[in-house]
Amino acid sequence: MTLTGRTKTEQAYHVLRRAIVTGDLVEDLPLDDAMLSTRYGFGRTPIREALKKLADEQFINYPPHRTPYVRGIRVRDLSRLYESRHLLEEPVARLAARRATPAHLDELERICDRIDDEIAAGQPYGAIEYDHQFHLEIAKSTDNPFLAEAVNRLNCGSLRIWYLAHSTLGMENTNEDHRAIAAALKDKDPDRSETLVRQHIDKSYARQMALQQLDPLVPPPPARSSQGEPP
Repeated sequence: MTLTGRTKTEQAYHVLRRAIVTGDLVEDLPLDDAMLSTRYGFGRTPIREALKKLADEQFINYPPHRTPYVRGIRVRDLSRLYESRHLLEEPVARLAARRATPAHLDELERICDRIDDEIAAGQPYGAIEYDHQFHLEIAKSTDNPFLAEAVNRLNCGSLRIWYLAHSTLGMENTNEDHRAIAAALKDKDPDRSETLVRQHIDKSYARQMALQQLDPLVPPPPARSSQGEPP
């Protein structure tokens, strides 16, 4: 994932995004633009523009007339984050199964290939960024920009915990679900697409639960009714 050919602002954005996701910039850290400029070698104007975009994607909090800081993911947020993914991404998958074009399906296959490349290279950050692109591409294939924006913003909030799981638990077999989902979308099967996305989200939460065996901080997910909906 190269920075070649990007503007200074785009480069600063991608460098800071990676630093936040990987923990180089820790939660609640004040992001003074002078400090960031010295640390990462960008001018203060590109840094400020990058911070605005990161705030829009909810990587950071940017209070009026105050120094922005890295947004934390609190224990109480995790179960609601995954609940939100179920409520949003399952119906998106159904719609994508009906509307995805050959170009969208080809792009999903390309992204799966890139995930495999990153896994083979032992690069968890690259793998989770392509994972994010995969879910975003499904949303884009609905031809509904509002859904795409919602999925993008929601899963930006997941990147740090995905990175932590990949870095701690490993990445073996983590791309198999993506391949299965892409195949269901290609077959234009809404039911299978929805089911596979639901199972994929549940597996992701289960990996977070496995992490808690090392550091038991996360509460169990909200109970689901027999119809598969939150109570």
